[in-house]
Amino acid sequence: AVPLEFKTDFRAEFAPPLRRVAGTTMQAGGDGRGSAAELCKAKWRRARGWPMADSARESIAVAVGENSLSAADVSIWDCDGDVGEDAVPLELLYVGVPKDFDESTFGDALKSRIHEFFQEQRRKEFRSHLTKHQDASVRRRKDESASEGGDTGEEKWREYLRRPAIESRMRVHSVFDAGNRVRRVLGCRVSLSTQAADELGKLCFRHIFEDEESDSGKKWYEDPFLGCFYSCFIIIAIVFILWFCLLASAIFKK
Repeated sequence: AVPLEFKTDFRAEFAPPLRRVAGTTMQAGGDGRGSAAELCKAKWRRARGWPMADSARESIAVAVGENSLSAADVSIWDCDGDVGEDAVPLELLYVGVPKDFDESTFGDALKSRIHEFFQEQRRKEFRSHLTKHQDASVRRRKDESASEGGDTGEEKWREYLRRPAIESRMRVHSVFDAGNRVRRVLGCRVSLSTQAADELGKLCFRHIFEDEESDSGKKWYEDPFLGCFYSCFIIIAIVFILWFCLLASAIFKK
């Protein structure tokens, strides 16, 4: 089977006409591309020693023929200048490798799987933003008195459409056996673009790579569990205070 490349960018169909200006590519990294890469590398160094998310193990699992290799760990590796300044070197370890497995086929299979993963993420992200945009449009139509300038949903939608698609620029540097006699572990050293490495980091170590002010995150008072917890705590505290006052008044009367 030949992997099909997903090149369609859904955002182009909905994007308003934009005026192309010089330096559009600066939106992704700007003149601080190197600093963005260093920041991403610093996050990956902080992720060393942390277990990766279970959902990430299945998301980047590699299927080669009848064999399915599960990801065990993803971490940054120290390269000797083989990786560009705007790229992030990563080492992926996979388990479940059979003894007669051909290592020469793993690099291309991994590259194809990572490419498919970013395609899937792009589709999910587009559907999520499109659903939010459609819901906001329905609410605007129902509320005719709402001012157009006060609606930030439309502006966020336009900003998303203007955002360039993530290019992984993945390179496979080496494939090696990282296991022992008891268990075979296959390692693969690759390099990704800064944006792709950051997206992969959010999948594997969301608590490190996810921004605190991210739109996907909820504030403490928007969390239903914390809201219920604090409400119950306040009610119990009020009941305890009333009980203490009644008990104190009964003691003083005696």
